[in-house]
Amino acid sequence: MAKRMTLRSLALCLIAFAVLGVFLSRKSFAQEQRRKFNQGEMVETGGGITAKILQCRGAGDNEECDVQYYRGDAPESTPRWENADFLRRAEERVLDYKKRQVPNQPEGVDMNRAKATPAEVIKLKENETNEQVIGDCSFTSPAGDGSKTAKPSERLFKQKIYERHNAFANGTGSAPLKVGVRFLSFQVGKPFTNTVRVDPARGALRINDAAPVNATIYPVKSEHIVCDQYRDGIQRKRVENKYACFKNRDGEWVCGPDGIPKITQLK
Repeated sequence: MAKRMTLRSLALCLIAFAVLGVFLSRKSFAQEQRRKFNQGEMVETGGGITAKILQCRGAGDNEECDVQYYRGDAPESTPRWENADFLRRAEERVLDYKKRQVPNQPEGVDMNRAKATPAEVIKLKENETNEQVIGDCSFTSPAGDGSKTAKPSERLFKQKIYERHNAFANGTGSAPLKVGVRFLSFQVGKPFTNTVRVDPARGALRINDAAPVNATIYPVKSEHIVCDQYRDGIQRKRVENKYACFKNRDGEWVCGPDGIPKITQLK
């Protein structure tokens, strides 16, 4: 009887080691197949934002890259370290979106060569003022307290989204002179805590990679019109997107895009 139990225990141990070996080999294979980022490479992360890879370090679940984000040709904020898996998932979402935009694209056509349709430019007529042309856009930031101590509110989140659009409006290079925003619809969802879960293949993951652990995140869905004013006219577009509003590591309120925006150029 004792001998039978010993053989059974040995068999169970062998099975357990075999399962563990398969799991570890699959994890190792998955890590080897991960997309590798090269120094100086530009990675599209969605929302009109591109990340320049400055350097990468670590391996597996601990791999991270020092990146400089750009909106167009203008840098956005200062360089910061991002989890490499976060960058991979962001890039995959953008590539998947591009594929779905042209589902019947013939083989051999490079999607990256497709050029975006230029935005419509509204020319000012003689004796016509900017205010008449852009009556459905406001160039004034939504009023309210936007400081670190501000309480979460619809007005605060609108202000932060407005600031994202207006961050680099200074008339230099390809940047507009100023930006106006008119909100058409705005919904603030139920807040949740940015907890950490453990994925067997990828390790510890936050619900939102951009927000600090245990930060309270307010999901927002917004539809708004953006007016970019240039010296020779105004470009208008309708933007529909989801945002995640929270306090960042510096304690400042931010509202970052939480998806790929749907942008419609307007006349």
